[in-house]
Amino acid sequence: MNTFESKLIEENQKLLKKLDQQAQLLAQKEEKINKLQLKMMEQTDKIDTLIEQVEFLSKKLFGSSSEKTKVDPGQLTLFGDPVLEEPLTKDEPTEEITYRRRKTSGRKAELTKDLPIEEVHCELHGEDCTCDHCGQAMKPMGKKVVREEVCFVPARLYKKVYISHAYECDCHDPNLEAKSIRCAEVPKGPIQRSLAGPTTLAWLFHQKFELGLPTYRQEKEWSSYGLEVSRKTLSNWIIRASFDWLEPLYKLFLDKLRQQEVLHADETYYQILNRSDGKPATSEARIWLIRTIKDVSHPIVFYHADLTRAKSVILELLRSFKGWLHCDGYIAYKDLPNVTTVGCWAHARRKFQEVSTEHGKAKQAVHFCNQIFRLERELIHLSPEERQIQRESKIRPIIESFYQFIEGIRTVKGKLQTAIVYAQNQRRALTEFLSNGRLEISNNLAEQAIRPVVVGRKNYLFSTSVKGAQANAMAYTLIETAKANGLNVYCYLTYLFEKLPNCEFLVNPQLLEDFLPWSKIIQENCK
Repeated sequence: MNTFESKLIEENQKLLKKLDQQAQLLAQKEEKINKLQLKMMEQTDKIDTLIEQVEFLSKKLFGSSSEKTKVDPGQLTLFGDPVLEEPLTKDEPTEEITYRRRKTSGRKAELTKDLPIEEVHCELHGEDCTCDHCGQAMKPMGKKVVREEVCFVPARLYKKVYISHAYECDCHDPNLEAKSIRCAEVPKGPIQRSLAGPTTLAWLFHQKFELGLPTYRQEKEWSSYGLEVSRKTLSNWIIRASFDWLEPLYKLFLDKLRQQEVLHADETYYQILNRSDGKPATSEARIWLIRTIKDVSHPIVFYHADLTRAKSVILELLRSFKGWLHCDGYIAYKDLPNVTTVGCWAHARRKFQEVSTEHGKAKQAVHFCNQIFRLERELIHLSPEERQIQRESKIRPIIESFYQFIEGIRTVKGKLQTAIVYAQNQRRALTEFLSNGRLEISNNLAEQAIRPVVVGRKNYLFSTSVKGAQANAMAYTLIETAKANGLNVYCYLTYLFEKLPNCEFLVNPQLLEDFLPWSKIIQENCK
């Protein structure tokens, strides 16, 4: 091999080596570009997710809390838009909306029909009732009502002193060692050696649990009435009265709830400072709610305070219950013995409403849900049997179309995917209401019943002890059940705190039946 060929081979090798290096460099750059593109896609998805979260939180903070579908759910306006359950079609006529308020005849009379009346007669006397022309006294010719006003009489306190009179006999029987003496029996008070009478306790409970007024604010109000009592004493009165007189009825309510066929359940977080399980005060406890359905003769709204959200709690509460349970998708309600769960379409719709307004698919899913709710409202006056038949013919096809629609949606991780997964996982529970006309389409009844606890929690923030939380649950149970049965809560609580201390219900538990909100004597005295 001559010198020229050797140089040519050497140059070719160098060229090949250089090409190989360039190819490796190009491959490295392509790999880097792919990594950057992948990272960019991940960052884009993350940005989209964050934007979606910002929109969701902004809507929660500044938007309307109503779940009714609006023309533009993403528009955060100061004044509400006209509410539409579903968009108008081109062929539908539109009405001109006027905002002029109509005068309602007899509105004042309706508002004040149950108030006692005190008439103030404005008459003329003496010289004012003398004729300017002839000087004779003028005769009455008629009268008219000029105006009405409502007057307020502030509450007042007074002290009731029970005095027992003693009696003796002057019999002269020599066989008697002592004279016969008899004392008049004095009714027992709700709390021994305490100033708290039945009306005071009833007002204390009404203020805290109906009006959401915490004890530290009531402390000032009681002081203005003339009673210097500390917030600690007020709290102790609530705990003592609840465990002594409300707990027997509270347990009876739970026994009667377990005998129902259909129930609603929900729970909300709660804070207890001095926990018995050793966990810090920042740990969340729970207030559980179980209530009867709307169409029952004796409605019951039951609350239970517990340190945990574990499944063992609902298992114990529904120990002997057999039937249907309306609830959300929380896993603790799953696979309860002898219980068929009924899903909530309000929860399913809410998941899609939380999706960014740019997703047209989410809007279509919400539209499907609105159609289901609209048709359900049309069936509200039917009997359970007729309602079940109409649901099968009208609502089931829409539900099937809804699931066909969401199954065809291809989406990445985000709120839309969360909504779809929720609806798919809850499909059996969400369609269960079609099998029985007594079942509801949503769990809104339970969410409405849990609201008094949420309002109270915003005011008094926490319970110091587990016993205090349990007393609150008992109070809410008695009060909300009384309201559901059409009672005046203050009158009902006054009746309980006055009569129960003097009733032998521990010896004869059957006597408690007369103190239930739907009993004849309670309806007559506390309606």
